[in-house]
Amino acid sequence: MSRKDTIYRGTKCLNCNTSLDISEKYCHHCGQLNSKKRLTISDFIEEFLSNFYAYDSRLRNSIISIFTKPGVLAKEFNEGKRQKYANPFRLFLSVSIILFLTFNLNEKSSGNSTNTNNTNLLDSSELKKELSQINDSIPSTDKSFIKEQINSFRDLSKDSIYTKSELKKNKMGFYYEFSSFRNFNRKYPNKTPEEALKELEYENTQFNRFLFKKSILFKTNDIKNELTEYFYQKLPFLIFLSLPIITIMFWLVFYSKKINYTEHLVFTYTYFTFIFLCMILFNIIGEISENLFEITTFIYFIFMLPIYFYKSLRNFYGQNRWKTILKFILLNPLFGIFLLISMLIMISLGVILF
Repeated sequence: MSRKDTIYRGTKCLNCNTSLDISEKYCHHCGQLNSKKRLTISDFIEEFLSNFYAYDSRLRNSIISIFTKPGVLAKEFNEGKRQKYANPFRLFLSVSIILFLTFNLNEKSSGNSTNTNNTNLLDSSELKKELSQINDSIPSTDKSFIKEQINSFRDLSKDSIYTKSELKKNKMGFYYEFSSFRNFNRKYPNKTPEEALKELEYENTQFNRFLFKKSILFKTNDIKNELTEYFYQKLPFLIFLSLPIITIMFWLVFYSKKINYTEHLVFTYTYFTFIFLCMILFNIIGEISENLFEITTFIYFIFMLPIYFYKSLRNFYGQNRWKTILKFILLNPLFGIFLLISMLIMISLGVILF
């Protein structure tokens, strides 16, 4: 017999102790099933499957609506039809995580193919030998500057400590600055950031002290790869946080007292969910055929995405065709500007949280 049968109903909710009538199937206060029956394996499986199917149906409805009715999911969700669809914010975050998992799979497969083709690459000793041969072949009378650059490049190492003037002379990037800070701290762990900056010929500013303290947190001197891996792992979260900034663009262009900022935000998340779902499909296609991947992505970005964007704007905001086309044209340059602003903010946030 099912836990929902009348024979198992009680007069008090087992969850919140609210008084109930036998006729009540669920508690009117907390919503829990009114049942005194002890949990069995069959009940447990039944409850799990019913909850899973309820979410599965909302997920299915959401994905079908996103692909077949641009902008309609966001509009209906804002109108109160929320049992029909999955939560747009949770759906976007889930899809973005799946997307970056597919990126990892693609990187592994491309990494394996790259390793098979890298047998002819020079190691460090061979590279120095080649640089020496190039150095000797340059006439000293005419190209002494080039010879000096080759010699300096050959001698520089990320495992060494360099002053600001040495790095400036050799025109090395900030990765060498970070590695120099890190190496200095490893060699002289008891020296303060102020003392380190003075010996490395840097000004004792708050920004330089901040960079010095962050450089200590790196595990290796391969700064570039560590930063890339860090931001890659945080990318779904950073994109999730950056979309509220992009939403300001829609709020300004389609300003209306009938639609508040949060409702614009729902539209933004559903639109980017569509983009991410398509990218997941493209990553899967890329695993099957590289040529097919190039063809489908070309068609998508040149034809499908602009049409989908226009349809989404038309369905969600409900404005006439010419007004939607005008705002569609206006949004294209604005999109690039707001995307750049949000990226800069998210990169700064990522550096601070490192």
